[in-house]
Amino acid sequence: FQSNILMLGLSPSDFVLHSISNVHASDLEQTLLALPFADALKLLSYLKNWTTYTEKVELICRLAIVLLHTHYHQLISMLSARSILSELKDALHAIVKECKDTLGFNLAAMDHLKQLIAAESDAPFRDAKTKLLEIRSQLAKRNEFRPETREERKKKKKQKKGTDGHA
Repeated sequence: FQSNILMLGLSPSDFVLHSISNVHASDLEQTLLALPFADALKLLSYLKNWTTYTEKVELICRLAIVLLHTHYHQLISMLSARSILSELKDALHAIVKECKDTLGFNLAAMDHLKQLIAAESDAPFRDAKTKLLEIRSQLAKRNEFRPETREERKKKKKQKKGTDGHA
């Protein structure tokens, strides 16, 4: 295989994957629906090779599903297509299971980290409510026995003058 400048130096299979990756998700289904059966069959054979690209799993599965929905009756009637489909099924099942396991592991790790952070950050505030109530009760007791300040005395005098003068 000699690399072609027009294909960005990629193999034909990799160039097709690169081109399909650049199609917007909303336009992808319409593009695949317009694809003739012969090209869809070739694309299915490429899909089997693309399962090694774990970062493209979602795209590969979407392509496989749309192509299967579109050309189902033709695919099951051809023996050569059946073998491609069975190989593709095994390859997709393995890569999706691997991605699912990785995702589950990462979610569990994030949950664990969340619990660790919560345990560390909550430590100073665990008894905050009870401590706040204690402090408020202590302040209330102090205020009961404390002598009046100058400002409080002035307010009382003004109130007395206001009530005495109008009566």
